[in-house]
Amino acid sequence: MRTWILCWAVIAIFAGTGSANPYIRGNPEAKRGGLRREHFKVQPHSLHPVNVTDYYGNRVLDLIYESLAATDVETLAHIPQLAERWEISPDKKVFTFFIHPKATWQDGRLVTAEDVKFSFDLLFHKKLKTRAKWMSYYNRIEKAEVLGKRMVRFTVRRDHFLNFVRMAGLRIVPRHRFKGKDPNRTPLTKKPMGSGPYTFKSWTKGAAVKLAMHKNYWGRVLPQNIGRYNAKMLITKIVAVDKVALESFKKGDLDLIRLTPDQWVRETSGADFGMGVASGKKLIKVDVQNKAPRSYRYVGYNLESPLFGDRRVRRAISHLFDRETYIEKFYHGFQVKAVGPFQANSRYSSPRVQPIEFSIPKAIRLLSQAGWNDTDGDNLLDKEGRTFRFTIMTADRETSVKILTLAKEAMRKAGVDLNIKVVDWTNFLKLIDEVKFDAVMLGWSRGPFPDPTALWHSKGAVKGGLNFVRYRNPEVDRLIEKAVKSIPDSERVKLYRRIHEIIHHDQPYTFMLERSHILLAYNSKFSTVKPWYTYAIGENYWWIDRPSL
Repeated sequence: MRTWILCWAVIAIFAGTGSANPYIRGNPEAKRGGLRREHFKVQPHSLHPVNVTDYYGNRVLDLIYESLAATDVETLAHIPQLAERWEISPDKKVFTFFIHPKATWQDGRLVTAEDVKFSFDLLFHKKLKTRAKWMSYYNRIEKAEVLGKRMVRFTVRRDHFLNFVRMAGLRIVPRHRFKGKDPNRTPLTKKPMGSGPYTFKSWTKGAAVKLAMHKNYWGRVLPQNIGRYNAKMLITKIVAVDKVALESFKKGDLDLIRLTPDQWVRETSGADFGMGVASGKKLIKVDVQNKAPRSYRYVGYNLESPLFGDRRVRRAISHLFDRETYIEKFYHGFQVKAVGPFQANSRYSSPRVQPIEFSIPKAIRLLSQAGWNDTDGDNLLDKEGRTFRFTIMTADRETSVKILTLAKEAMRKAGVDLNIKVVDWTNFLKLIDEVKFDAVMLGWSRGPFPDPTALWHSKGAVKGGLNFVRYRNPEVDRLIEKAVKSIPDSERVKLYRRIHEIIHHDQPYTFMLERSHILLAYNSKFSTVKPWYTYAIGENYWWIDRPSL
């Protein structure tokens, strides 16, 4: 019952005021109002609150919807959000959440335990497109039961060290806005409506998403929201070309932008740009180096393709990516080599695993061992009458294409014919879901609580699952199932490291590059409490001293 006691302690703190409250991260004197315009490189794939799977869609929806608990930007501690408190049974099999009595939907209705149960049950609806994805996250939770208007109880069927995290992070949707028997067809797809700080205004496909401050947002008084969500209007502009986005930022049509390393080094040294607020410049550059989980880029192979069924072939292709050159040429040292599913140099990443070196001779040798040789003298490898020719698909028209163009040259020297195919984001995700690809260049964002199940357990190797390369290894399955139980972290470290070693050996992905810096630029009209937080940038804590709106 310790968690229950701690939660009451948090509530008691919340009742107080002033700096003694440890979860006030914003400036209580921050002005509200004004416009903040941000940049997305691609538009969201969907705004369906449950079917959304991409980073961009979730970024938008996280401002419209809420979960039962939030995580603190400095400590990652769970703090009340829609749930004002919770109780956990001593055996950690029963979790009871109590909905805040003032929590309301943006249409004025109260958020109830029925909404929470509906949000959970929806994930397992037989018709839901993303059911396989949610099964990998929530299948250990047996059921949700309504015990009262504001009281909901979850019971788990199996132990998992993230059971509470999963329940606490469940996106709660309004039951009364889902109509009909098909959960994929809901008015919320075109007009999202949640309980969060911003309301949906419009989505002009290929151009912008607009959100407006919810004036009657129920959670405004929660300590973690004091001095937060200050902008009256948020506009996310979709600009596919980095150069165009930077010019838009310079002209004042964007207020916040993530810079590419090349832009940071070569294109933002003019009179308007300065490092930090103390520079007195109009456009502020910030090199964010916090503890937020790092995203990584990879090439994933269709393991059901005859080309990539052999581990030696996948490893050979990995030898043909010159990552040191990519880091120097395209990233100016602001990225590092990715080594596997866990963040480089984290305690879960095995020290025995080293990045695969760039080596054309080693690639040729491995391909020959797998039966690929040039038997007809055309300088291309062949096997049983088939030429080694394949396509890497990407939705990124800029850096990924540059990397793949260099890789194409190396592969040609090894006797492999690489085709580069650029596809728009929506079709890209559709082709992945249908397993209509040889290989893809893509990236994953990592969460603060690593769980390899969704990407690497064989149960995720189904339509709609995140294990879309169809990786299946019984030993990895066994290790994952053991590692995700409530065991000491020291034991989990050993299991995760072994998982890392096996996946590295199998090479279902070529783990390419990992972000080591976030390069940010923003307009100095914004004031900030601090340059960044330990686990977030914190742009929702920014404010404008003299807002025009």
